[in-house]
Amino acid sequence: MEDLYKRELITCEEMKQLEQMADQRGLSYHQMMENAGCGAANLIFYYRQQMKRAVIFCGKGNNGGDGFVIARNFLEVDFETIVVLVEGPPVTEDARKSFRLIEKRAKIFDRSCPVELRKEDVIVDAIFGTGFHGELTGFAAEAVEMINRSEAFTASLDIPSGLSGNMSGEIGELPPSVKADLTVAFHCEKPVHRCEKTEERMGDIVICDIGITTIFEESVVFDYEDNYGDL
Repeated sequence: MEDLYKRELITCEEMKQLEQMADQRGLSYHQMMENAGCGAANLIFYYRQQMKRAVIFCGKGNNGGDGFVIARNFLEVDFETIVVLVEGPPVTEDARKSFRLIEKRAKIFDRSCPVELRKEDVIVDAIFGTGFHGELTGFAAEAVEMINRSEAFTASLDIPSGLSGNMSGEIGELPPSVKADLTVAFHCEKPVHRCEKTEERMGDIVICDIGITTIFEESVVFDYEDNYGDL
């Protein structure tokens, strides 16, 4: 397991283990969220430098937390930024912390007050990440339909919402999901990113460094020096 961080492809369960090990080495979950959101914001801006309005659909977990960090980055450079709470307020500690930093600055929408999307918008899909299983239901299903109807440039965080991260070539018909133009995969690819059947849902796949490799390599250097001293 110690070399897990070096792999180019890992399962969602392995990614969870890797995050736990990184946290134990001093890279907190909150810092990973900051790194993910800031890195994704830069990548999205690289793809859409002329954007005028960003609409960020956020779930209640840490994928939504990544979306809140993106919102903060966009607000800091004066982009019009709308946040849609797809499942209500965030429930994880780190996501709540990130939400508090933008809740009085961003325009906040939810199911009771859905936003009208424009073709020229930049949409960020931060609804579900590697922990998603099953099928879309409720307002999440409606939000995905809304995103796909809009024809706006859409960036999904880690995995287009509606797809399971461990999907492989053996799957049958694809379930409904976001059809992304850009998928920002955190740290490395998951099985779904290599699945031929999901190619049309992914758009461009770009890896976003969230600090895991650095914390592991720094730990390796520290352990070596601690055990062997100066040569």
